[in-house]
Amino acid sequence: MNKKDAVKKIWRESFDDSEQYVDMFFSRIYRDDDAMLLVDNGIPSSSLLLQRYAMNFHGVTVSIGYVCGAATIKDARCHGLMHRLMSDALRESYRRGDVLCSLIPANEWLFHYYGHQGFSPVFYVDVERYTSMHTFRHSGKYFRFEDVDSDDAYDFFNTMMRQRPCCVQHSREQYDWILMDNSIDSGTVLGIVDGMDNIAALAFVVSHDGIALVKDVLAVDNDARDAILEEIHNLYADMPVTVLGYYTPGREELVARGMARIVNAFRCLEIIASVYPRLKLVMRLCDSIVPENSHVYRIHDGLCEIDDDYEGQCDFDIDIEVLTSIIFGNDVTRRLLDFPATRPFISLMLD
Repeated sequence: MNKKDAVKKIWRESFDDSEQYVDMFFSRIYRDDDAMLLVDNGIPSSSLLLQRYAMNFHGVTVSIGYVCGAATIKDARCHGLMHRLMSDALRESYRRGDVLCSLIPANEWLFHYYGHQGFSPVFYVDVERYTSMHTFRHSGKYFRFEDVDSDDAYDFFNTMMRQRPCCVQHSREQYDWILMDNSIDSGTVLGIVDGMDNIAALAFVVSHDGIALVKDVLAVDNDARDAILEEIHNLYADMPVTVLGYYTPGREELVARGMARIVNAFRCLEIIASVYPRLKLVMRLCDSIVPENSHVYRIHDGLCEIDDDYEGQCDFDIDIEVLTSIIFGNDVTRRLLDFPATRPFISLMLD
């Protein structure tokens, strides 16, 4: 059995995905280079995919890893195999040049599980809930845009995503994956244009448990956003609408969506130091899984330096999970620690 077939077999045993979805995923999305497989006693037992994405981070585009399909066959569970495989994936993510590794836990208890490997719940969404009687009011005139798989649609999508600070980005190919995933879920990708025929908004919607679930909505302004939500309301007339919305900075009533774990602390701190030249601190960092991160870092005058001979007092003496929480913290973190924390965002990850 080759690697792809082994991963596919574990996937089918572990997840309740339709055959249509599995066939689409392994024919169009799966890459052998992304797949990691653990063979125990001659049996393929655990697998995951470490996919490649990009994220804008303090004005710099960085490479990140995204873990999906992490699973272990039933007969091999509770023996630490996934912990071993995830540790291998984090070291591989470091080797290939990623700044961080991300994932979206399938269940609430997995937030605790992944926390043991340095992941922190830093990706949040603003969940908006509207009844089926809600009215979305807008003043502009808009028209449906059907060519959501066109280059123009992707260019709009890409432009809007890049305007979000610290947001996981999607390539043209990954945008096509989103469209395929939405189609298999019997969902709808809606687009509208304004009176000048310029794309004004895109929304990705599926019917889920009796609600119209908007997995993301991108709009040029609030009027266009309300207009496309009204289109969704009309299309799913008898359903309440729930939007997994991009958060408003400073708002703290958010819901945890995903987790991240820094895998290259030096590169991460180097970027922050260059953008905030007045930042000055000394940090001792411990990372038991990616030992290359375990150093004393001195940040000053726009530079980040490793100084393991430093014997003075450190401003921070922390592990990798705490560092991740600080770097991707909220406005409270920023004020209390006097550190340029920024809250990241993730959406449309085929989860």
